[in-house]
Amino acid sequence: MFPLNKPFVAVLTAISPFYLYADHSDHQHHQDIEIISVMGTKQPVATNSSAMKMDMSQLDTPGSISVYGSELIEAQRATTLGQVLKNDASVSVGNVRRNRERFYMRGFVLEPDQSYLRDGQFHLSRYAQPIELYDRVEVLKGPSALLYGKSTPGGMINLVTKRAVDELQFNFQQEFGSFGFNQSVLDVGGGLNGSGSIRSRAILSKSSQDGWRKYKDGSHASQDRFVGALMLEADLSDDTSVSVNYDRTEDEGGIEMGPQHLKNKQTGKYELAGKRDYIWDMPWSNRESTVENIGFTLNSDLDDSWSINMGYNQQQHERKTLESLYGKVQDVDLAKGTYALRGRNTYEKFDVSTAFFDLKGEFYTGEVHHRVLMGTSLVDYERSGREKKMKIAARVDMSDKQVIDRPDELDYRYGDPLTRVQRQTYGVYVQDMIEFNDHWHLLAGVRFDREQTKEATHNNILPKLGLLYHPTESTTLYTTYSESFEPKDPVSNTDDKHYGKSLDAERGQSIEFGAKGEFLDGGLFISTALFSIEKSNKVVTDKRGKQPVTTQSGKVRHQGIELSLEGRLTDSLSILTSMMYLDARITQDPLYAGKRSKDTPKFSTSTWFNYDVTDNSQLSLGAVYVGERFGDTPNEFSKEAYVKVDMGYSHKVNFANDHQAIFRVNIDNLLNADYLRGGCSNSAMFGDGRSIKASVQYKF
Repeated sequence: MFPLNKPFVAVLTAISPFYLYADHSDHQHHQDIEIISVMGTKQPVATNSSAMKMDMSQLDTPGSISVYGSELIEAQRATTLGQVLKNDASVSVGNVRRNRERFYMRGFVLEPDQSYLRDGQFHLSRYAQPIELYDRVEVLKGPSALLYGKSTPGGMINLVTKRAVDELQFNFQQEFGSFGFNQSVLDVGGGLNGSGSIRSRAILSKSSQDGWRKYKDGSHASQDRFVGALMLEADLSDDTSVSVNYDRTEDEGGIEMGPQHLKNKQTGKYELAGKRDYIWDMPWSNRESTVENIGFTLNSDLDDSWSINMGYNQQQHERKTLESLYGKVQDVDLAKGTYALRGRNTYEKFDVSTAFFDLKGEFYTGEVHHRVLMGTSLVDYERSGREKKMKIAARVDMSDKQVIDRPDELDYRYGDPLTRVQRQTYGVYVQDMIEFNDHWHLLAGVRFDREQTKEATHNNILPKLGLLYHPTESTTLYTTYSESFEPKDPVSNTDDKHYGKSLDAERGQSIEFGAKGEFLDGGLFISTALFSIEKSNKVVTDKRGKQPVTTQSGKVRHQGIELSLEGRLTDSLSILTSMMYLDARITQDPLYAGKRSKDTPKFSTSTWFNYDVTDNSQLSLGAVYVGERFGDTPNEFSKEAYVKVDMGYSHKVNFANDHQAIFRVNIDNLLNADYLRGGCSNSAMFGDGRSIKASVQYKF
C-alpha cells in the first residue's frame, strides 16, 4: 500500500468534529436531492442528480444525465444492472461471461475499475451488481473526469444506494420465473429512538437461476446469490448527520463461454458451431465471488450558504475462477465435432479504499451569483492473487455426454503469483457555476489528478467548460467541452517486443451541444444532445510480425445524436423513450483504420409505456430495438438487428393501517425474438427466449 491513504482518511475523520457546532435546519441537506421519476407525477420531472455533487436541476446541468428510479426498477422487475440500462439507448451490452456484465456507452467500453460510482464515490464493479440495494441508477454521459478523475470518455454509471428510514417499514417480495428463477427479498427499517434521530434499514436477498443452456452431461450453468446489507444514520446535531453502511454479496455458479460463431472457410461468414443450447465449457467450470463494502458519509451545514460532505468506503473482493476454456476455443474440428481444452484456475483479491471531501457554497460578486464546489478525492487500489494455466490433453466430442475431468494439478495454489497491481490516485478539483442573469450561466472547472504506481506517475490537468442559455424558465440550450484520461499499465505481454515499456494515458476530448425542456406543465421532460468524442493515444498491438508490437498510435472518433423523453402524457399514461444514432469509427490503427467500433449499433431505441388501468392496476408495455453491429474489431462477425418486446401487469390490494399487497406478472421477450447480445470476439451470448416472472409483495 502507498502511505497516503491512512493519513488522508485520518485527516477527514479528525476535522469533522470542528463542524458540529453549526446550526442546521435540515439534517438531510446533502440528501435532499430530488429524484427523476420515470413514472413521474404532475410535479416537474426535470430534477437534479446526486452524481453532480451540487444541487443542480436538469435544466441547469450542461450535459446529458438519465436517472432510472425505483418505480421503474420495480415495474420492470429488474434484477441485474443490464435490465435497468436497457432503457438507455446510449448504453449497449458487451461481454457477459462469468456472470459479469460489461457495457459500452456512446460506443466506449465502461471499464469496471474506472467507470462506476456508488453514491458519488469510485466503485470497483468487477461483480454482478446487487440491484436490490439501489434506489436508482444514474447514467452520466460524456467525460466526467472533472469530478471523478480517471474515466472513459463515454461516461459513467452512478449507483445510488437505498437509505435508512425513520418510520417503520416492512417490505417482503417473493418471485418465481422461467428457467428456474427464484428470488426472495426482505427490506425492513425504521427509527431506533422516539425522535427518529437514529434511523436504520436492513436488506436480505437470496436468488437462484438455472438458465436454458446445458453442459454435456445435461446440467445447467446454475447461479446462486446472497445479498445482505445494513444502513444506519444518525443526527449528531441539528446541522450534522452521519450514515454508516455495510453490505456483502456472495455469488457463485457455473461458467459458460457462450455459443461459438466460427468462420466458414467456404463462405467467409461466421456461423453457429454446434447446437444452440450447447455449453462448450465442462460442468466443473465455476466461479465464487465474495464482495464486502463498508463505509460512512458525513454531511454538515456550516451556515445557510456553506456545507461540507465527506466519506470513506473500503471494498474487499475475493474471487475464484475455474475454467476449462479461456481465450478462444482451441483446435476446433467441425467435421469431427471435436475441440481441445485449456484450463485456468485463478484466485484474485482486490482491496480498494476511497475517500473524498467536498466544500460547497454560494456567494455574489456584484449581481453575479456563484455556486462553488471545491474538493479532493483518493482511490487506493491493490490487486493480488495466483494463477495456474495448462493445456488439457483429452479432446472433447460434442456428440457424446462424456465429461473430461478436471486435472488435479489445475489448482491456483500450484500456480504463479499474478502481477501485483498497486496504484493510488488522488485529485483536487474546483468548479464554479456562474449565473450572470436568469438567461446566461457558465460552468467552469479544473481538476489536477495524479496516479502513482511503482512503475510510473501520471499527472493530469483536466478542464471543463459549459455554457447554458435559458430562453425561458422551462427550456435550456447548452454547449460543453470536457476532457478525460485513462492511465495505462506498462506492456505486460512477455512476447511483446516492447514488454515492460511504460505507456502514457489515453486521452479523450468531447464537445456536446444540447437542448432540454419541460412541457405539459412540467410533467414531460425532453432532451436532445449532439456530441463528438475523440480518443487519442490509444494503445494498439500489431500482431502481424514474429513478435507483437504495442504502440499508442490508435485513435477513434464517435459522433452521434441522442433524444430522450420521460414523464406523463396524460393523467393515466406515462412514457420513457431513449434514442441514439451513433457513428463510431476507428480513425487510426495499423490494421483496422476505418472500421466501426465493436458492439456499437448505428441506431438503437428503447420505449416503455405505463398505463393506469385503475387506481390500483397498472399495465406496462415496452420495446427495445438494437441495430446491426459487429462483434469483433475486424468487422467480420456481424450481429443482426433485433426488436425485443416486454410486458408487465401489476395490481395492488390495500388493507387497513396502510398495509398493501402487490401482485405482478412480467413477460420478457414477449414475441420470443431470436437475437445475440454481448460477448467477446466470436463468443456471443444468445438472448433468453420468452420468460415469465410472477411476484407477490407485501409491505407497510
